[in-house]
Amino acid sequence: MSKKQSILLCGLFLLFLAVFSLLNLFWPDREFSEMENRTLASNPPFSFQALFSGQWTTDYETYLTDQFPLRDTWVGIKYVCERAMLRQENNGIYFADGGRLIARFDQPDEARVEQNFQAVEALAQNTGLPTRFVLVPTTAYIYQEDLPKNAPSYDQQQLFDRASQLHTAQYIPVNDLLMEHKEDYIYYRTDHHWTTDGAYLAYQAYMQAVGRQSEILTQEELEEVRQVTPGFYGTLYSQAGARFYEPDTITWYDFPGLTMQEPDKEAVSIYDRSYLDKKDKYSLFFGGNPPVFTIRNDDPEAHGTLLVVKDSFANSLLPYLAESYQEIHVFDPRYNRMPISQYAQQCGADEILVLYQTANFAEDANVGLLSR
Repeated sequence: MSKKQSILLCGLFLLFLAVFSLLNLFWPDREFSEMENRTLASNPPFSFQALFSGQWTTDYETYLTDQFPLRDTWVGIKYVCERAMLRQENNGIYFADGGRLIARFDQPDEARVEQNFQAVEALAQNTGLPTRFVLVPTTAYIYQEDLPKNAPSYDQQQLFDRASQLHTAQYIPVNDLLMEHKEDYIYYRTDHHWTTDGAYLAYQAYMQAVGRQSEILTQEELEEVRQVTPGFYGTLYSQAGARFYEPDTITWYDFPGLTMQEPDKEAVSIYDRSYLDKKDKYSLFFGGNPPVFTIRNDDPEAHGTLLVVKDSFANSLLPYLAESYQEIHVFDPRYNRMPISQYAQQCGADEILVLYQTANFAEDANVGLLSR
């Protein structure tokens, strides 16, 4: 490279830095990224203590990264470049066959996994209530043949085998049932959650396990209250910075007589329709993940009080269950530190359902709170 070319290249680089430095000064900050479905970092307050500890520089770097001008555009360009170089993964998300995005599932910490299984057993023992446990496989298990060749992926069957060894809590297996229906639309292609069709399969298995199979909602009954929301791009689409994927469709059932209520708030619909016009359409179910809330059914034939300890995978299954139970108390340990055995007694639960996706169950330290 000649001296003139070097000078020109350096000049262009300095011009690029100058332009984007000026843009950073005047570009308005955003509180939330619709594309990434998350809150963006704000400008951290300055203090000498934070500066000398290194915390301020770390927070400021995160702030600059989150508020970089035209961030969504650059993320999209990065995705195009990754695909042009034939890369099969970005930010822990595989570009799988069939137009599907699949989250990578690495080997979890075995001590944490065992601790979480013991916590489920402890919950059943401490409460003395009938306790059922459902583990939902990720798409990396159901669609493993669609993963890129030689893509690392943890064998989730180990978790199902361990769950079958529980003694006090009753494990309800759904992995084989879901595998049998994998050609159906049981998981979203751009999101990590199962669809309401996938959740319906687990709902059937649960109702059969508790001896209430006569109450299982039929397809004819569901069709009467069926609602369809197209144009859904999920969390995997956001994490991978993906572009050019076909959107998913959310099917939901507008059952009459069901309401939800958070502590110290008024009762509202179990569906927050404000999310229908947002990217995060999955939060249509219960407005996201409140720490604790109660679903009530005004049907006099509904009976029983169920406590559900869960992650977000339960959200699309709860409306089915709510058609049979008089009350369902919903507890998310990620956002609630109350001892669950104490809450079970307080809410008058007759039985307990613990439902988690495998990756969340294996990795989340909050599951250990079930033993309290």
